[in-house]
Amino acid sequence: MSANPSLLAPASLMTEEVSLRRLDDDICRPMESFPTIRWWLAFAVSSTLAGVFVISVAYTVMHGIGTWGNNVPVGWAFGIVNFVFWIGIGHAGTLISAILFLLRQKWRTGIARFAEAMTVFAVICALQFPLIHTGRPWLAMFWLVPYPNDQGVYQNFRSPLEWDVFAVSTYGLVSVLFWYTGLIPDL
Repeated sequence: MSANPSLLAPASLMTEEVSLRRLDDDICRPMESFPTIRWWLAFAVSSTLAGVFVISVAYTVMHGIGTWGNNVPVGWAFGIVNFVFWIGIGHAGTLISAILFLLRQKWRTGIARFAEAMTVFAVICALQFPLIHTGRPWLAMFWLVPYPNDQGVYQNFRSPLEWDVFAVSTYGLVSVLFWYTGLIPDL
């Protein structure tokens, strides 16, 4: 019994011969053409969600973080859930990039850059919640970041809020350096 050679040959993903010009045109067409109705619909939905976020933050700042469900037995409520969620998203990006790096995959560059950028933006999103949790985000720098002052009064370094600032700032700095290191070959 002999095997059919056509069944053993690797299957080609390209069913027809395609020129590089046609390939470039196919790739660039979505960016160079006028946005479709689907794009405008997605833009409207995402703009609406961004508007809801801004209104929600403004409402929280005006009425206090009690609107999140914070009270005496519940110290963080909504803020800690979102903070941990965004840090988890950042860890996922770091994990994806690290696994691809450790396995020395040649095709990892694009995916690793995306994962590292995802980490950086997730850290930025996570940093919003401790700032909003202070109740007065415009004064949070004075309460959370140690800076020299004339009165000799410094932050309470035993506060978990301070730990969040130092931990996330360190994680953000390392993430930006890791992301930038991956960009160096193309700069």
